[in-house]
Amino acid sequence: MVLAKGLRPLQVVSVIFFVRLLSVFVVQTWYVPDEYWQTLEVAHKEVFGYGALTWEWQKGIRSYLYPSLVALLYTILKYTGLDYPEALVLLPRILQAVISTAADYSFYKWTGGRKWALFLILTSWFWFYTGSRTLLQTLETALVAIALSLFPFKGAKLGYFDQESPRWIWLAVLCVFIRPTSAPLWVVLGAYNLFTTNQGRLRLIMRTYVPISLIVGGALVGLDSYYYGRLIITPWEFFRFNVLHDIASFYGQHPWHWYLTQGLPAVLGINLVPVLWAIYNILRRPKENKNGLLLLAAVASHVAVYSFIPHKEFRFVLPLLPILMYLAQDVIVPWSRKAKKWQLYLVAGAILLGNAGPAVYFGARHQAGSTAVMPLLRDAVTSNRTSIAFLMPCHSTPLYSHLHKNISTRYLNCDPPFSKTGDTFEAEAFFNNPLRWWRQEYSSRQPPTLVVLFDKLRGRLETVLTGYQLIHEIPHTQFPEGEMGENVLVYRKTASTPRPADDTV
Repeated sequence: MVLAKGLRPLQVVSVIFFVRLLSVFVVQTWYVPDEYWQTLEVAHKEVFGYGALTWEWQKGIRSYLYPSLVALLYTILKYTGLDYPEALVLLPRILQAVISTAADYSFYKWTGGRKWALFLILTSWFWFYTGSRTLLQTLETALVAIALSLFPFKGAKLGYFDQESPRWIWLAVLCVFIRPTSAPLWVVLGAYNLFTTNQGRLRLIMRTYVPISLIVGGALVGLDSYYYGRLIITPWEFFRFNVLHDIASFYGQHPWHWYLTQGLPAVLGINLVPVLWAIYNILRRPKENKNGLLLLAAVASHVAVYSFIPHKEFRFVLPLLPILMYLAQDVIVPWSRKAKKWQLYLVAGAILLGNAGPAVYFGARHQAGSTAVMPLLRDAVTSNRTSIAFLMPCHSTPLYSHLHKNISTRYLNCDPPFSKTGDTFEAEAFFNNPLRWWRQEYSSRQPPTLVVLFDKLRGRLETVLTGYQLIHEIPHTQFPEGEMGENVLVYRKTASTPRPADDTV
C-alpha cells in the first residue's frame, strides 16, 4: 500500500525513526525531574536494589506500568553484564523513540498519508524536545495519537474510520489509568462515539466499554498492587492527592488563562498560526467541519479542566499536540493545492526554521549542566565510601540511574506538607540559611566527598567551600532564575572542612 505519492510505509517509518533517534542524541538537556525520578530512578531501584523513590511512590499515586517497561530493559542489561551507565541512560530513551515513531506513523495514517502532516509532526519543536524523553506525558501523547488513528470518526474520507473497531478504547482506558487527567479528552470522544454508533448505545457500553475497562483496569490494579505490596488503585490516589487535597499547588500556581496565553503558544511555536487559522475555519463553518469541531471540543474540554487546576506546566498539554497538528495540516493541505511553488517553499521554510531554533537551543543548550554533570560525577567516585551532596533545588539532576554506583548521596527534600499547612520544607530551610543547615547536618558526621551546587550559591557557602577544591564548572543556562544559576559547580573535599562560626549567611 502506498499512503502518499512517492512514499511507502517503510520509507515513512524510516524517516520518522531517524528523526526520533536523532532527538535522543541531540536533546541532552534537563527539562523536568519526572523524566528521571518517576521512571528511571524507580526502575533502577527495582532492578538493582538501590536508589531513591519520591513521595509519589510512597503514597501510591503513580502507576508502575511505564517504570516496569524500563525495568525490563534494565533486567536484560543486568543479567547480560551490559549494565554500563551509558546503556542505562540511552536505551530507555531509544525505547521511547520507538514508541513515538509508532505514534507519528499512526498520526500520518490518520491524516490519510498527507506529506504536510508528516512534515508538521516531524518539525514540531516541542515534540522533538520531548518525543524521546522518558516522561509519562510522552507515553500518553503517543497513546493518544495511536488511539485517534483508530477512532471511528463519522463521514471521514478514509474507509477505516467508519469501522467501529474497539481498539481505540483499549488505548483510551490505558491512558486514563496511567494518567487520569487525560479523562476529559476521552469523555468527549467517548460520548461522540456513543451518540453516533451503529450498534446501539447500551450494547456498546455493556459489550465493549465495560469489559475493556474491567480488563485494562484490573490488569493495572493488579500490577500496581503487586509492586506496592497492597491493594491500590493509583488513578484514585492520584485524584485524591492532586485534586481533592490540591497537593499539586505546592509546586507552583498560575492564573486560569495560563494555557491560553503561555502554555499552548509556547508548545506550538510557529505552528500556532495554522492552528488559529484552522480554529477560525471550524468556528466559521461548523457544519462543514464536524470532525474538526469534535476535535476542537475535546481540546477545549482538556484545557478547561486543566485551567481550573492551579498548578500548570507546558507538558500537561503535550497530549493535545497530535490533535492540534491534525487541525493545522487540515487547513494547510487545501491551501497548498492552489499555492505557487515559491509560496510552498516560503511556508515550509518558515515552519522548519521557526521550529529548528527552539528545538536546538532547548535541546542542546538550555539547562544542559544538570545532565552533563552526571558522567563527571561517576568519574570522580573513587570508591564506595565516596559521598555526594547535591545542594541544589529539589531533584535538579538525575541520580542513581545515571551514577549507577551504590554510594551515599544527599539531596534536599521538598515533599509537600501532608498534614500541616505552612510548614517549611527542607530545601526552603536550606536556602534560607545554608550555613546553619550545613552545621546541623554535618556536626556529628563526615562532610561529603563531593558537593554539587549552582554558582549562585557559591558566595553563601564560602566558609564551607574553603575545605574543597573546584574540579568542574559546567555551563547550565543563560537565563538563571530562583536558586538556579548559570553554571553547575562540582567541589571535591581536600582537607578537613571548617565548621561555620555562626548562623549568618
